[in-house]
Amino acid sequence: MLNRSSNYRVMIVDDEPILRMGIYHLCNWSEYGIEFVAQASNGSEALQLIEQVNPHVVITDIVMPVMDGVELTKLLRKRFPDIKLVVLSSYSEFDYVREVFKYGVTDYLLKPKVTAEELVTLIQSLCSNLDTSLVSHTPNPKVPDLGLLITECLLNKGDRQLEFLSELSNHFTNNQFHIVKCSSSLLLSKTSMTQTELERSIIDLAQTYLGDFSHASYFLNNECSLIINADQDQMENFMIALNQFTSSAKQSLQYVTFVLSHAFSILTSLPSVNERLSLCTGKMIYFNHKHYISEGSISLDIATIPFDIVEFTSFIHNLDFEQSKNKLKALFQQIESAQASDEYSLKRFCQNLIYTIINTIEQMKLPYSELGSTKIKLFKTIDLAVDVDELLQIINQFIDQIEMEISAKAGRRNTAILSRIYDYVNENYAQDIMLSELAAELHLNYSYLSYYFKQQTNENLTTYINKVRIEHAKQLLLNWDLSISEISRMTGFSEHNYFSKVFKKITGMTPAEYRNQTR
Repeated sequence: MLNRSSNYRVMIVDDEPILRMGIYHLCNWSEYGIEFVAQASNGSEALQLIEQVNPHVVITDIVMPVMDGVELTKLLRKRFPDIKLVVLSSYSEFDYVREVFKYGVTDYLLKPKVTAEELVTLIQSLCSNLDTSLVSHTPNPKVPDLGLLITECLLNKGDRQLEFLSELSNHFTNNQFHIVKCSSSLLLSKTSMTQTELERSIIDLAQTYLGDFSHASYFLNNECSLIINADQDQMENFMIALNQFTSSAKQSLQYVTFVLSHAFSILTSLPSVNERLSLCTGKMIYFNHKHYISEGSISLDIATIPFDIVEFTSFIHNLDFEQSKNKLKALFQQIESAQASDEYSLKRFCQNLIYTIINTIEQMKLPYSELGSTKIKLFKTIDLAVDVDELLQIINQFIDQIEMEISAKAGRRNTAILSRIYDYVNENYAQDIMLSELAAELHLNYSYLSYYFKQQTNENLTTYINKVRIEHAKQLLLNWDLSISEISRMTGFSEHNYFSKVFKKITGMTPAEYRNQTR
């Protein structure tokens, strides 16, 4: 049995903050005489801490930036041969695991399956022969991971959150705080940079430019954040350093724009300020040309900008592409001026516009190819857009592409005539459509009308009219309060028997059979 008075000191080395935090909170380690005395994100950091905290056990990841677990185990075995080494690994890293066993690793754990019971048992076993009384009576300072403390603070509520805030207050002693934050989603989507590389870059830049100020970096929910603690009389130097930090980050990372919080003096404000700044990052699409913006310049209100989608669709329907683009230009100018929408909602709106345009073109049966694949490509391009101008450019280029292809494959006049035929049929399907009246409406020779439609669509006009009527009939058949005879009249068929005959020819079943299958 483990002596409960023992104090077995453990260090964990892993570049994933969430994993470190997860192990740290697997159980109440103090009940087993175990203390996690330090955490590090790579081997280099671990070596700097080892002599300070004097751990009995080091649990290390293999694949890490700066210095990986293989190099760390080599150096630890040479410098600190008494420290017990445990490797964290995944199945895909097994070749690395075999490599580190050459250097005296004691055991290894599989990341996906590690449990509190397994880890407690392993530490007990590794430390069972240690005489902790031989350890220096001078207590080893526990080196805090401030970023992890902040993350814990933000993930917890109530008393637990207050505990973490209290601990943080021991390390931040100046009278003023700022948070600076950016979203990492776009950067990670548009580049090959990994989350780990991004975190290391932010930490290094912060140390370079903000190193004179008490600060800590934390990474949560696809965001990179820093809290900076400085006195009021340091503000001038702080703003100079902040400008250098954000400018360098923008230059090296490109797809990030930071938002700076108002100053706050009470650390308990940290959760609410952090949450407010996360909302601000959703408006960075309006400030892509800047490297940082103060939160006072950002409107968190969601403004409603009127947009007549029916009018816009009619411009597309009438092939008046110039008017459709002018309408979009005016809309996007208003959106940008008012910061009317957050990035996510604005991009969804743009994707809906693309869908509306494609749907209109499909309904008109215009000669535009590969609409399905085009939609997927455009949706992805919209997701990766960096600002409002790029979003508008994407939609305008799509409209230009449609106009060019339609003009190449069919004359503008012919396409407009076809569009008017579709309109007329869809508006009058419930009536007795006389082709002579339709031809007169379109100023076409009656004989030429059917020929023109057949040439353009490879389908008889009468067949198309019947298809439109049957599609409406199928919807009406879902209403069991309507008789089949009533539906026949409502969809322009003067005779019930003829309606049933046409319905079966198009759908393969009678109206009654179709209705019964929907019961």
